[in-house]
Amino acid sequence: MNIFSCFMDGIRRVNSAKRYIFVVYLINVLLALGLAISLGGAIKDSLGSSMAAERLRDGFDGFWYSNFSAQARDLAATFDPSVVGIGAIFNSLDAFLQGNVLDLETSIVAIGIFYLLLWSFFSAAFISIYIHRDDTSGPHPFFNQGAHFFWRFLQLAIMAGIIYYLLFHFVMPWLTDRVTDLTRQMVDERVVFSYVLIKYLILWSLVLGVNIIFDYSKIITVWQDRSFVLTIPWQALRFIGSHLVSTTGLYLCLGVVGIVLMLFYWLIVPGAGQASWVAITGVFLIGQLYILSRIWMRCLFYAGQATFYESVAGQLDSEPDTAEAAIIPDKVEGEGEMQA
Repeated sequence: MNIFSCFMDGIRRVNSAKRYIFVVYLINVLLALGLAISLGGAIKDSLGSSMAAERLRDGFDGFWYSNFSAQARDLAATFDPSVVGIGAIFNSLDAFLQGNVLDLETSIVAIGIFYLLLWSFFSAAFISIYIHRDDTSGPHPFFNQGAHFFWRFLQLAIMAGIIYYLLFHFVMPWLTDRVTDLTRQMVDERVVFSYVLIKYLILWSLVLGVNIIFDYSKIITVWQDRSFVLTIPWQALRFIGSHLVSTTGLYLCLGVVGIVLMLFYWLIVPGAGQASWVAITGVFLIGQLYILSRIWMRCLFYAGQATFYESVAGQLDSEPDTAEAAIIPDKVEGEGEMQA
């Protein structure tokens, strides 16, 4: 199956189970609502019945914000104009790019870890229903499958987290030192920029490589129903290496769609200078639609890659004597035992 066919079949699989995307979205809203109430309380305590509260009815008050941000702590310290619109995405991307995610406020890190736990459950559930479309048992297959694979996916998430930590805390500083050594005597900023760009290209190639390896690790875990997952990333790496053009091409194709969605959101979303209820409501609704599209996009990655893996695994099941059968040994052997 070619890249385009996997992409289109992935869209069909995601849309066939889109109700679960809304379930995940509602859970996201409830999680964000708790944080919003806490932050809103801090802002309310700061404003009280002051003149700043009246001025904020007409627009953003920079004088009040400078005082508030100087005294804000923990969650309240995250409140700034960039939380509205594309700034929220760029702030998060910058923190991840610099490897400073764990240096954020304690409450944000804690919520982020909790969110990762939730997505270990959700990713297990989504991949399961995309692979076992006609073989889901029980009244709530989405949640049943999520619970069934949660611990295995959590182990994979921890393994990926360790590798990301090593990349950002050891590889990235080493690359930075090399760039500093190479550009120490250079005065041409264009050359320095080129070296910095190469540094980030190397780093992000490694990050995306880890990401794609663990995406297929999750898919293999569900496909083979493997209990022992520590060796699965190696198996996923072998699979990707054997189909390097198709796996990376599909991943890049899906990534381009995600970037296009982000750029479209950037073009249409207003900034933080909205004062009327109509404008504020419009900004909120646009933001919620983008969050839904992000969840849909993440599911499309799972479904598209699952489609490709399934097409290769199906060929190996029908031709168990081929040289590539070693890539998916457990599934082939399991089918042989069933046939016997």
